[in-house]
Parts: sequence; C-alpha cells; structure tokens
Amino acid sequence: MATSTRGQIRKAPVPKGNPWVAQASTGSALVDSIAKVEQRALASWHEFVPWFTSQPDHLRLAFVAVGLVVLISVVNLSAAGFGRVGTAHVADTTQTAAAAAPASPAARVLSSEPAPTIPGKTWVATQLWQGAGNRATEQFTVGSHWRVDWLYNPPAAGAFIQVFIYSADGSLMNIAANTAVGGPDSTFWAGPGTYFLKVNSSGGDWKLDVQDLR
Repeated sequence: MATSTRGQIRKAPVPKGNPWVAQASTGSALVDSIAKVEQRALASWHEFVPWFTSQPDHLRLAFVAVGLVVLISVVNLSAAGFGRVGTAHVADTTQTAAAAAPASPAARVLSSEPAPTIPGKTWVATQLWQGAGNRATEQFTVGSHWRVDWLYNPPAAGAFIQVFIYSADGSLMNIAANTAVGGPDSTFWAGPGTYFLKVNSSGGDWKLDVQDLR
C-alpha cells in the first residue's frame, strides 16, 4: 500500500532579512535608493555605537556638544530661510497695497519752540480746564504758534502730572508737561491744527489752559 507523503511536505523557511546586507531590488529606483540609504545609515550607526561607548567621558561629552551646535546651526539656517520667504511675501503684499491705496497727506508736525515774539500779535486764551485727576479735554483749534499753561498743586512728595498732546484723529503728537514740581509753567508749540489734551495726574489739583498767538 502506498504511503502518503502529505505529512512529510514542509514549506521552505523564509529567510529573515539582515539589515546589514543589501536586499533584492524591489523594481523601483526610488524605493531601492531609499532602502540603500537606510541600510548604509544603519550600518554606520552599528559601527559608531561601539566606538562611541568605548571613548572616554570627556570625548563623548565633546561629541555631544558639537552635535548640538550643528543641530542648532541647521535649525537657525532653516528659520532664516523661512524668514526670508515670509519677509519677501510681506514686502510684496505691502507694495501691492501701497500701490492700490491713494496717496495720504503728509503727517502733521508739532514741534516745541522757545516763547515766540511776533510784533502785532498777542496771546489769546482759547480753553481753560481744572481738576484733580485724569482727564481728556475737548478739542481746540490753534494757529502756527500756541502754548500750554498749567498750575499744579501736588499733595505730597511723589505725586506728578503729565499732559499729552493728541491730534484730532487720536494720534499722540507730543508731551506738554511731565513734572512733580508744583507751581505754574508753560510750553510753546509750533504747528497749526486741531488737538486735544490728556491729563494724567497721581493726585493734587491742577489748572490748565491753551493760548493761541493771534
């Protein structure tokens, strides 16, 4: 009687891949190139680890420090590249917006000056305010030469008063007063326009006026 050979049939064992030995081509040049790079990297790492662990501590520390410096340099170069690209994009966008927007008038200039003396003109008070804390005044319109006068009565040492000059559109133009000294004083300004003042006081009484040279 014939003996069955079914139980004697065995599948040939599939050989396990060796990461240190090049494997058969997959038929794709890109995949094969990547696989070769990975294999070389693994082989280099396999050789580097025993060598690195056999080095003295100070040499291992030096290698780690150099590696960190190289890594930081690469990150900085990459960030600089992205920054240049972003800056170029912002510059292009800004130039496009500037070309599309209508030309805006020149910014108004307000500068301090010594007390002016112009024959035939006198100082005329236009506005007067008083208080004991912070305040934003009403708008006022002045000519080419005008002044801000204040009288400050601080309650004690450490108190102060500040008076800021704003244009009618809310732009900060200059500072008329910044003092902790009590008593009267003035500042003189060259620049016509419509303005308002903001008072910042930490305490005490104050009086404030604007005079126009007309």
